[in-house]
Amino acid sequence: MSVLRATCAAIQSIHPGTQARLAPGVGAALTAADPAALAAALRGIPRPASVAVGDVRLELADAPSVAGVLNGQVALVTGAASGLGLGVAKGLLAAGASVVFTDVDADGLAAVATALACPERVHTARCDVTDETSVAAAFDAALARFGRLDGIACCAGVAPAFPLADFPLAKWKLGLEINLTGYFLCGREAVRILGAQGRGGWMVLLSSKSGLEPSKNNSVYNATKAGELHLARGWALELGGQGIRVNCIAPGNVFKGSKIWNETYIAEAAKKKGIRPDEVIPYYINLTSLKRDILPDDIANAAVFLASDAARCVTGQVLVVDSGQVWTR
Repeated sequence: MSVLRATCAAIQSIHPGTQARLAPGVGAALTAADPAALAAALRGIPRPASVAVGDVRLELADAPSVAGVLNGQVALVTGAASGLGLGVAKGLLAAGASVVFTDVDADGLAAVATALACPERVHTARCDVTDETSVAAAFDAALARFGRLDGIACCAGVAPAFPLADFPLAKWKLGLEINLTGYFLCGREAVRILGAQGRGGWMVLLSSKSGLEPSKNNSVYNATKAGELHLARGWALELGGQGIRVNCIAPGNVFKGSKIWNETYIAEAAKKKGIRPDEVIPYYINLTSLKRDILPDDIANAAVFLASDAARCVTGQVLVVDSGQVWTR
């Protein structure tokens, strides 16, 4: 474990809920030779303004006080520059959390940070979820900015659609890397931090109704979204003793802001269904019981619930947000 991670964990062990920020090595600070010594020094004294262990110097403060069920929490969200990842990250932010928006799209992240204009609770970090070094660096960036982590939402994903006979191997491998390896790497990094903090936490994995009921010409999406469900169930069993809850959201078709439902994907869907491209979205909405367009906010609301104390006894579950389309659970 790096000095930064161990130092943040030591702070949380004595002053849980504190936020910390990596700062220049200037000014007075409570200094310790190593994180264990820091934890010992922190016991029984008021929380200092800053601490230093080796080259790591952190300024300590209370989390910003914001109305909402996630007030004071720190969350990291992948795929947060657009689509459902952005919607989920914004939902967690609106519920009071400080949020680290991560994505492979650096320009998209910059645009999000500018639009939100909330530097006290918003941080961005470029993250390629298929690369373990990049994933670790993104989680380190979260600690360097906020000093702790309460939960993650894995939302980065792709959905290349081809008939089986024509499915390119490169697209199959891409889907596996982003939709499964990416979730695995982020879950592994998260549990390393949450476990060291010793205060529990939560993970929300964004699966899909296609993980429950497959669709045609969607081999890698069907397989990976089903795989995410079992990742979550296995992790829920494994991590429950540490107070870490792991759940999935299975959205139906969410069109607004989606990069998956682009012109090419809609054209493929139209061809598959034998309809015109402009008929695709109404067609899928009419498959649902509610006949209601599912919005990013609907998925965000589910994520907020699963991250909150209202779901403190919910783990290993799949929350289906599909307007009533999939009845096989």
